[in-house]
Amino acid sequence: MKIGGNSIGIKNTTQIILDEIHSVLEKIDEKAYEEFLSSILKAKNIFVTGQGRSGLVSRTFAMRLTHIGLNAYCVGDATTPNIDKGDLLVACSSSGSTHITRYIAGLAKKSQAAIAAVTSHKDSPLAGQADIIIELPVQEVSTNYKHSGSIQFRNTLFEQACLVYLDGVILSLVNKLNSSEKDMHKRHSNLE
Repeated sequence: MKIGGNSIGIKNTTQIILDEIHSVLEKIDEKAYEEFLSSILKAKNIFVTGQGRSGLVSRTFAMRLTHIGLNAYCVGDATTPNIDKGDLLVACSSSGSTHITRYIAGLAKKSQAAIAAVTSHKDSPLAGQADIIIELPVQEVSTNYKHSGSIQFRNTLFEQACLVYLDGVILSLVNKLNSSEKDMHKRHSNLE
């Protein structure tokens, strides 16, 4: 990889990526984090959605929610039940303007479910539909190597920060629910 005309190795490259992720996550809103935890704990069911790599990140979150004993579903799977009042939709979209994600949030809203938007744009259309906005401010990233935004391709930094943020949520939930490794292991898929 070349930055500023200089070739750098994998250790330096991964350090730049870690620094970028850290620069996003150090700006997260603790109040929104606490609201998000609370909404997850009181939800009957948690549904996740997102498109592309954001969708893949949301699926990893649903998997871990299931491992800690919560009812979690991925929108679009054949076995996903209906969403209803008392449920929560977690919608991940860097732009907050992805049509299908906004459409799904609209359907959840019609069913009186709560919506948590994980986005890099707190003023986006998706955020406007949400009850809770988790902003991961990737536009404000600045490193020693580049002064305006990430050195990575497109929304990569959002997806990485989203994964780490949601894994942090899982760890907080593990502590609040007193989940043990043994209990989590029992819920892990054994058809692999």
